[in-house]
Amino acid sequence: MHIKHITIQNFRNFKNFEIDFSEGFQTIIGENNIGKSNLYWAIRLVLDKNLSYNSRNLELKDFHGFRNKLNIDDYILVSIEMFSKKLSEFPTFHALKTSDDTARVTFLFAHKLKFNSEFEIGETIEMSDFRWQLFGGGNSLKIDDILQLTSIRMSDLEGINLYYLNAFRNTSTDLHGSTKSLLSKFCISRENSDGELQEVKDILRKSSDSLNKLSFIPKIASNIEEKGKNIAGDYFSFPISLSFISNYDIDAWSQLNVYYNPTDGVNIPIQTLGLGQKNILYLSLFIAELENSSSDFEINILLIEEPEAHLHPQLQKVLFSNLNQLKTTQVFLSSHSTHIASDCEYKNLNILYLNLLKEVKSFSPFKENLLLDRERLLLKRYLDATRSEIFFSSAIIYVEGVSEQFIIPIIAKEKYNIDLTEHNISIVPIHSRFFDPYLKLVNDNNLEIPAAAIIDGDLHLTDEESSFIATAKKLEVENRVIVCEGTNTLEIDIFPNSDTNSKYLEQCFINLGHPISYQNLLEITKSNKDLWQTELLKRIDGTIKKGRFAQELSLLIDKDFIVPPYIERAIKHIISCKKLQYGLS
Repeated sequence: MHIKHITIQNFRNFKNFEIDFSEGFQTIIGENNIGKSNLYWAIRLVLDKNLSYNSRNLELKDFHGFRNKLNIDDYILVSIEMFSKKLSEFPTFHALKTSDDTARVTFLFAHKLKFNSEFEIGETIEMSDFRWQLFGGGNSLKIDDILQLTSIRMSDLEGINLYYLNAFRNTSTDLHGSTKSLLSKFCISRENSDGELQEVKDILRKSSDSLNKLSFIPKIASNIEEKGKNIAGDYFSFPISLSFISNYDIDAWSQLNVYYNPTDGVNIPIQTLGLGQKNILYLSLFIAELENSSSDFEINILLIEEPEAHLHPQLQKVLFSNLNQLKTTQVFLSSHSTHIASDCEYKNLNILYLNLLKEVKSFSPFKENLLLDRERLLLKRYLDATRSEIFFSSAIIYVEGVSEQFIIPIIAKEKYNIDLTEHNISIVPIHSRFFDPYLKLVNDNNLEIPAAAIIDGDLHLTDEESSFIATAKKLEVENRVIVCEGTNTLEIDIFPNSDTNSKYLEQCFINLGHPISYQNLLEITKSNKDLWQTELLKRIDGTIKKGRFAQELSLLIDKDFIVPPYIERAIKHIISCKKLQYGLS
């Protein structure tokens, strides 16, 4: 069984939010403050039995839109659908069914009048007039329809096991031996723990008995007891004894500690380990204990918040891969890590983003029917750690290669006083003219953020290359996604003749150690202007290389630089969509 669909209405930054999940491991990514933690909190409002009653009594600040006051019709709703082909085998969900394979639990926080028509309304609407209730089943999320459903209690959800891990705050404490430590819980959860516990107790008791026979042990106890009588008197003092174990079964596991063991016979306290290593150890114990106890429940859900802290990129990927193998638990992992985002399976990457209306929406780039098989494979291979930043961006400018990646941010900064990085706008080189899968990502009902694709308009395009451009233009979205085609290559469009941007071209050749090559270019093309493009590209692409040339040019661009019209159009489009203020330098 797994969570299939979540609907959130009027809760914090979610106005009317929906997200779908597939079976198995789920990654939730997005820029800062997009609502990943709020999504977890919403899930916990519905399913977390460890969340107190009062924690579900929400506050004014929890209502969407930063309200100053409420009216009688205001409400917060979180509804979770769970799916299983074997739903009939799970007793917990019989009262929650909406179909043969789907169950629903809905959290509603609303005015008490909605739940009780006899509630007396005061002169003003107060937060104390609102309360929460859980409902089971139902196919409609209209408030009046929900109120007709059977209300349920948290005790009705005993078959649901939800764990929440928040940023590994107390790993050292939880790894030490104590009756409530994670280590103790893991030991208790093992299949043969009762027999193992008895073996441990027998050995500890024999050892303790031997130690207790040491002559100074009773003397220590006697000294402490005598001091107690001196301080509190005979009536308030009490007898004590010293022992290395107690008579309570559970305490035996608390004698156990985990150590760093670099070589046989050397046990080093785990405090000496780095935070990343302790986090891995903690998560290992947690998952082991969870898997041991998972069979006691009908659905197991684990919410992990940003586990990548203190983990280097390779370790992040290993952690991600191993969590992905859990079969008994649906794991949700929120992250800011591009390394984790780039390593997702097709179905388990979920992106939270703001659309042009500033509403939080969700999108999965590998959902069914979005991409052709070839496009899906191409996109997956493309998404290395750097390029997967597109899923954290608020706007995207797609370009063909690194030359544009070097130059366009500088043009935006120098000519329009816009720092693209500051506004979370990404320049994404795709190293190809096949823009289709990347433009499909930003089509309607997908990742609905502003985007522009900048494509070379080489005069000598092959039929295949021409078709790529034509297909890309068909994927434009009015007022949001545009395709900007140049006249020729980037270099020729920037330097179409010997006069346009000539001071930048000359300085590039000088700085790169080729001043004579530049002079030869001028001499050769002086009498035959038609040779300009061929000779310029011969020097840039042959002698210097385009990437290195663009890198040097980016250091020279200033307010006097003449921007090719198609690049200017792309930049201004993004600026306009983002409603940024800019001024020509």
